[in-house]
Amino acid sequence: MKVGFPRRFLTILKFGLASALIGFFLHAIWGNLQAVHFTIANGFLVGIILGSIEPLLARLFKNLPYLVAFTIRSFLYFVVLIVFVYLFLVLYLKSIGLETVALQDPGAFEAVSRVYFLANVNLLYLLLIALIGSFSWQLKAFFGKNVLSNYLIGKYHKPRVEDRIFMFLDLDNATTLAEKLGPIEYSSLLRSFFMDIDQAITASNGQVFQYVGDEVVVIWNTKAGLRNGNCLKSFVLASEILEKRREHYLKNWELFPSFKAALHIGKVSITEIGISKKEIAYHGDAINTTARICGSAHSLGKNILISSDLYNRIEKNEEFNLVEIGEHSFKGKDEKIVLYTLEK
Repeated sequence: MKVGFPRRFLTILKFGLASALIGFFLHAIWGNLQAVHFTIANGFLVGIILGSIEPLLARLFKNLPYLVAFTIRSFLYFVVLIVFVYLFLVLYLKSIGLETVALQDPGAFEAVSRVYFLANVNLLYLLLIALIGSFSWQLKAFFGKNVLSNYLIGKYHKPRVEDRIFMFLDLDNATTLAEKLGPIEYSSLLRSFFMDIDQAITASNGQVFQYVGDEVVVIWNTKAGLRNGNCLKSFVLASEILEKRREHYLKNWELFPSFKAALHIGKVSITEIGISKKEIAYHGDAINTTARICGSAHSLGKNILISSDLYNRIEKNEEFNLVEIGEHSFKGKDEKIVLYTLEK
């Protein structure tokens, strides 16, 4: 199961449109709208380039310290900005019958800069933009998908009730592995494991909520998670990615990790909590139920379990063979829950 091209294209397009919008506003502030089409095109192409290389940078930087990754990414952003700012300045000058050297004349420079603000852009300005852009992008990785923007606009400053899909995914035989490998090697294994499955989570529009020991909790909003069975695709993709990395695990730890997963959907309360350390928290029965279903996955020996609530709402797909395994009771719940598993 591969990540679709439309999703990659949409991400690149978002970069382009966001940069084009920034270019428009900067031109409106410091120039005038006479030559704004040059600035919009400039911003769009810069965004397209950065959006195209970001997936590659993310893979290359995943094992680098933050400061090193930040420095390299900022430098690359800076180079792209210089190239395109200079290119579109040359194109604009040619469109009005001037050469770059004409800007050495104070009168010509003043006339051009009143219309086309990029004539006034210097290297310090571009470096500042590159640093801010690089810092913002890496900050996003610390907060998680959409979390930073939700903090900024105060979306969950007060509790809100919303539907969410949860997946609890944890390592098999974690205690045995920890005793066998020791703390350092076990942590190294977990780090590699979480890095590998993260590709599957992001590819299926999921969001990592938190890591708890050997377990990761993943969240989808209902639209993204139900569409085309994205939440199920995440599990399948994770299995395929790990299988491709089998030799890596056998070589480094002489074992191949397996995992269990549980998926459930329900209403939760979402709100900001904490003072000295803030985070967005999810409260409600849906989370507790998902955790208990995950426990059943281990006891029943099933790689993945899906609740009937999720099964009844998810878009059915020929890729998935969902098989009912009957009703099951859970501690703290009066009603039994029908569970399904995913079979090849």
